[in-house]
This record gives sequence, C-alpha cells and structure tokens, in this order.
Amino acid sequence: MSARFILAAALACGCGALRPTPTAPEYPGALTPPSLHGGDFIRSQKVVARYRGRTKSFSAILQKQADTLTLIGLTPFGSKAFVIEQVGMAVKFTSYLPEEVPFPPRYVLFDIHRVYFGGLGGGPLPDGEHVAEKDGERIREVWKGGRLFERSFTRLAADPPGAMVIVYQGGMTPGASPAQIEIDNGWVGYHLSIATFAEERL
Repeated sequence: MSARFILAAALACGCGALRPTPTAPEYPGALTPPSLHGGDFIRSQKVVARYRGRTKSFSAILQKQADTLTLIGLTPFGSKAFVIEQVGMAVKFTSYLPEEVPFPPRYVLFDIHRVYFGGLGGGPLPDGEHVAEKDGERIREVWKGGRLFERSFTRLAADPPGAMVIVYQGGMTPGASPAQIEIDNGWVGYHLSIATFAEERL
C-alpha cells in the first residue's frame, strides 16, 4: 500500500472518499489469483498509518473467498467508504464518496498480497532465516516453531531503494492472521499497524 494511498484511505473514512486519478507514480508489485492461496476468511481490522509525523486510522474488512479478494474501507459510522475487489486477475474499485486519490487501488492489493500471500510459499519452513528471489525482489523470511515472524522485500534493481519489512507479532501460522502486524515501508517512508480483532474461516 503506498504511503499516500494509505493516508488518503484514512482521510476518506473520516471525511472524504477514494477515486483514483488517471496518472500515478510506479509502485512495484505483483498479483496472483486469490484461488491459488488456500484458506478462505473474513477479517475485521483497524489500520493505523504514520507518515511524516502524521497519524491516520480507519477500520476495514478483508475477505478472501474462492477466487475473490475484497477490501472494504469503513467510515467512522460503519458505512462503506470504498471497496477494492480482485476477482482472478481483474481489479475493481468502487468509491462511495467524492474525493480523489493519486494512486491506483491495485497498489493496495500489492501490499495485501505481500503481507498474507507473497512470501516464499508453501507450508511452514524450518526454524531460521530463508532467502529467495521472486518477481524482481529478494524475499527474506524468519520462521520459528512453524510460525512466520518476519518477512522483508528488497528490489533487486534497488529501485526503489530500501526495503519493506513486515513483522508478525507472536508469529503467523499459514491461513491465519496474528493479532498485530507492523509494516515499515522504506521505499516510501511509512509505518503501518494492522490490528486484527476478529477472524472467521469460511
């Protein structure tokens, strides 16, 4: 999720909306069909974004079912602010409020995939550090006791420079979300906290 998009999403849930503009800077990422990833779910979450001394937050619902991945951003009143939906490889965006943002919703999906699906793949890995290259990125994971504790992404071309680091507090088991996830995106300079306070397997 690009820093400005996160902040725009947080603002949208408080007072505006999300409508992508025609132009946007490049942000690296890759999508795969949701059906490739096992375990359907619905998760109620709170997202807190920190960027350049500012802090914004919003509530969201994240759902994966069969070949559909859906993110619903909520207003403080519990109504929909926006919906981003991936069906197969197609992406659809719906905004319920009028404000524009300068980043495509696809960028949000890139980071959802990185957090939950875009690692080294397969089941739990042996304890320790594991590194591989995929989709133009060097991926590093740290596992212990069948749980993923950290995942990082570094662009092989160093464009953008830096790394995106994801910390799963208490570790993440395949198909489930830990209660707290912390993301430091050195590519664009944001810190993102994702708290999952309810999760249901579908």
